[in-house]
Amino acid sequence: MNHAQQSRILACLAVLCWILLFHSQTNMIIIAGAISFLTYPFFQRLQEKHNVWFSLTIYYCCLALVVIIPIILITVLVTPQAVNGYKTLMLWIDKGLDLPPAIEQHITAIYGWLETIPGFQDLQSSTAEISAAIKRSLSSFLQLLLTGSISFAGSTINIAMQLFLIIFLSGLAVVYAKTCHKLAVRVTALPVECIDRFIIALQSTARSIFFGVFFIAFIQGILTGIGFFIFGVKDAAFWGLAAMICAVIPILGTALIWVPIAITVWVGGSFYSAVGIVLWGAIIVAGADSLLRPICLQKGIKTSIIVLFFAIICSIIAFGPIGLILGPTLVALGVQAVEESDYLLQKAKEK
Repeated sequence: MNHAQQSRILACLAVLCWILLFHSQTNMIIIAGAISFLTYPFFQRLQEKHNVWFSLTIYYCCLALVVIIPIILITVLVTPQAVNGYKTLMLWIDKGLDLPPAIEQHITAIYGWLETIPGFQDLQSSTAEISAAIKRSLSSFLQLLLTGSISFAGSTINIAMQLFLIIFLSGLAVVYAKTCHKLAVRVTALPVECIDRFIIALQSTARSIFFGVFFIAFIQGILTGIGFFIFGVKDAAFWGLAAMICAVIPILGTALIWVPIAITVWVGGSFYSAVGIVLWGAIIVAGADSLLRPICLQKGIKTSIIVLFFAIICSIIAFGPIGLILGPTLVALGVQAVEESDYLLQKAKEK
């Protein structure tokens, strides 16, 4: 066994040690990896002017501010509205899920029309049973939702610890980036230039994911909240935050929020406001998604938007929410692997 083979075995052993150490925190490793690829150029610029420890301190401070400031803003803007929403839901459940008078009038009018249909009278008893079953199911769902929200709010220490670990792992990755590069070369036995191109592809993918998925979701949430405020929807900031979260869901996105809100506003008697919400959501909010997301995603990943779209959906189904990051990353790695395969084959033929 020559020295090159021994070096490769030891490099594999080093990688295996890290895998065993962090295998239970796969999601955090993926998130931290994406952040480190996105922020490594910033850390490199810091290292050109300062020593590694001072650079790392500045890096951690900047990363912490990027995470903490949005959390503080969301807490200040949304918490009062979330508390009001919680009280409203609890009051509604205590009243037996009674519908507002305007909605009751619409339902009564629909029932009046249905009674003109022959045979509908025979179905009224079963209809009442179905309505009671729906109310029971809705009550159970709302109770579960509220319980989950309270549990989520009560697990702030756990969330804070996870954020701390993600920030710590991101710093660890940028500090030991050169070591990781050496290990990648030794384990794969690929030429250095191939590994460098893989890294460039992953950096481009990280930027595309940030701008094409999360930044666009942030923009859509802001636009949705502005639209709700313009058309007089209560707790606009809260629903804007909800739209921001739903915006990352393929196909449905922010429509999961503004469509039910528009229906509620319409049933409440504000027809023109409901139409305005629908037009705002379909043209402004959805238009921002249709225009900006393909540009951002395709800019860093060398494949069609249709392939990326289905990759994200399949990854979410297979891996959960982390699929938003993992899907485009796997596509980028696959495309780059094919290109490197062609490159190495071409070099072999030239020899």
